Amino acid sequence: MDSTSVSLWVRAEPFDCGAIHVPLPPKLTLHNLHKLSIYSRSKGKAGYPKISFSLWKHVACNKLGLKEDQAWMYFETFDMLSDSSFKNTQLWAKQSSQCRTQAEIAQLRNQVSVHLLQFVIFLFIQQIHKISFKASLVSGAEEYPLQFTSTQYNDRNTRDSVCCKQYNDRNTRDSVCCKQYNVEIQEIVCAVSTVTESHLTLEAVDALGFLFIGTTDGNVIYLHRKIQQLQDLSRLQSEVNRSGYSKLCRSFSFRQFQTWLRSTLQINPYGVSEVLSQGKHKGDQSIKESSIKGRIMTNVNFAPAVQRLVIMSQICKQTVAKASDTYAGSNLKIHRCHYSYIYVLCPLRSVTITKCHDSTIVLGCVNTAVNIIGCQNVLFIMISNQVSMSACLNCSFHLCTPTRPLILTGNEGLTLAPYHTFYPKLEEHLKSPWGVATFPNEWNNPLLLDDSSCPEVYREMPLEDFFTFNIPFNMKGSTDGSPIPLPEKYENALQDRENIISGWYQTVKDASLNKPQRAQLQGIVQKRFQDWLTESGNGSQLNGLVPPHSSKSSTSDHSKH
Repeated sequence: MDSTSVSLWVRAEPFDCGAIHVPLPPKLTLHNLHKLSIYSRSKGKAGYPKISFSLWKHVACNKLGLKEDQAWMYFETFDMLSDSSFKNTQLWAKQSSQCRTQAEIAQLRNQVSVHLLQFVIFLFIQQIHKISFKASLVSGAEEYPLQFTSTQYNDRNTRDSVCCKQYNDRNTRDSVCCKQYNVEIQEIVCAVSTVTESHLTLEAVDALGFLFIGTTDGNVIYLHRKIQQLQDLSRLQSEVNRSGYSKLCRSFSFRQFQTWLRSTLQINPYGVSEVLSQGKHKGDQSIKESSIKGRIMTNVNFAPAVQRLVIMSQICKQTVAKASDTYAGSNLKIHRCHYSYIYVLCPLRSVTITKCHDSTIVLGCVNTAVNIIGCQNVLFIMISNQVSMSACLNCSFHLCTPTRPLILTGNEGLTLAPYHTFYPKLEEHLKSPWGVATFPNEWNNPLLLDDSSCPEVYREMPLEDFFTFNIPFNMKGSTDGSPIPLPEKYENALQDRENIISGWYQTVKDASLNKPQRAQLQGIVQKRFQDWLTESGNGSQLNGLVPPHSSKSSTSDHSKH
């Protein structure tokens, strides 16, 4: 590849965080989205260049058959991914904190707006779940991008991690999307074009930047590549003849742009497959020396900050902790982890958790979304802008989220509870660029998006089952208690339990036991505690916290990474 040539790829985030895993509303078609674009332009400033929520709500509810909560969910999710989110403004934070009634909330929502053309594309990609990835990959059509070579597949690390193809591999998804866009790119672009069928405006190409991004540094090592926007790349002097851009008309030839876009699309150089082939393995010492498989891979050694990806796969019967600033702002994928305790105590951009069971997963603050798919008997503890769960069975979620949790299809036996832990850097992370608003906390106000679901699909955690969660690691930081206030009934339940424990200590003290009696009581308590560790399964967590060697180098290994 020439060092000055352009390489484009599909951005992963719109699909990782923006494509909602629910059946597509029947009327959310390309034809109707095109009509939405035209209708919005006819409404002046209320619809173009930004569309207000009030206008979108009118179209969504009256024309597309969506419920108002669904309309806001799509609107809010897109805003979460945009570069200029209305929720990042101090005015929104101040006004939203003052809302006390549903009418006040509705009035506030009607005042906000998002980029129309990008929003149309965001709505278009919701049909991604209609694509059969398996059929696309096994069809006779040409594979694009390339699959693993036999050499790569025979490599042990790549082979052990090939499961990424099995869990809705986002890189495979991007590949199929590229094929789909090669076939339907004309329809997508027409939906945002305002000139003619033969020309595209700068605004339309800028909107397509929601899906595509790229670089000109083809021969430069990954870490030093400069990531650029689609509109900027398409107007480079070296590219205008190929992309069809006319400075005089300030528009693009449709056919030339389409051909140029197709010819420059490649596999995401920072996606899953590149992590498998080029990424750095970051296994804990305990995992490296154990006979139990587990892979922790990352591209932080070669990816720009905005493209960082961490993959934790097939961790079994392990305790893994990550708290390094190196991972700050990364996108995290946790897949097929079983009987494990996983702590990722740093601010993250997004998280996808798939097919895990019988584990505990504790996350720092997540700036966009946590998507949880196909998990069973897992305890989740997290602060995130958005949380969605689908096909989960008997899972508990301790949440702090300013948006309503999304309960999607195929869930059963979910338990919702308020966030109830902390770690020393939590408040620092909440104020970082990847921080999350902690008010309002909608942990117990989920949005049910599965038509077959009933309210019984979830429950609030009973007070007698609610306990605080202590993170068993020492870290530097100033947070010495949870900055997230508990609901009063849960706070009272904890206080009642504390009073019972204090009363028991006082009873023992007042009993004036002699030394043999105290030793006997201590033995009984310790035996009961050991029995409880075995019955509850918590003994495995304690064993996981014991380093494999007594040396300092091994002892510190959990916290370094």
